[in-house]
Amino acid sequence: MKEKELQRLTELKQIEENLHSQGIEYICGIDEAGRGPLAGPVVVAAVIMPKDSIIEGVNDSKKVSEKKREALYEKITEEAIAWGVGIIDQKEIDRINILNATKEGLTEAVKALSVRPDRIIVDALNGIDTIRNTIYLNNKRRRKMLFNSSSFNNSKSNKGQNNETMG
Repeated sequence: MKEKELQRLTELKQIEENLHSQGIEYICGIDEAGRGPLAGPVVVAAVIMPKDSIIEGVNDSKKVSEKKREALYEKITEEAIAWGVGIIDQKEIDRINILNATKEGLTEAVKALSVRPDRIIVDALNGIDTIRNTIYLNNKRRRKMLFNSSSFNNSKSNKGQNNETMG
């Protein structure tokens, strides 16, 4: 891995390192896709990675080519402690609007995790009704939100594949 890429990834992990230093173990990162297109679903992914994980090329999905995303998908799901996906179809988006559909997708993705996260990092949303105790941070150009995820209820449906069972 090139030094510049290692530096970029290390900077991205600063929020996580700060949380780990406070004794917070399971930190979930969220990314969404599909909020821009006029048609099609919104897809939200949630992942909890090991503390020491650094995967070259990880970035916002909109900044990564489809081929690279597929390769990263394999690496991430192989290494992840847990991961989940929420998919909201076009009919539901039309019914509740794209913002609420994205929030619903985020909730589904986190509920699909086999391990309950202690905190969640999101870069694209504010005021998610299903999550309480929001803390807002600014990290360079991207606003980050950390959530206490204790308000999530156990999910009866699981749209993601996970490695461990909910404890």
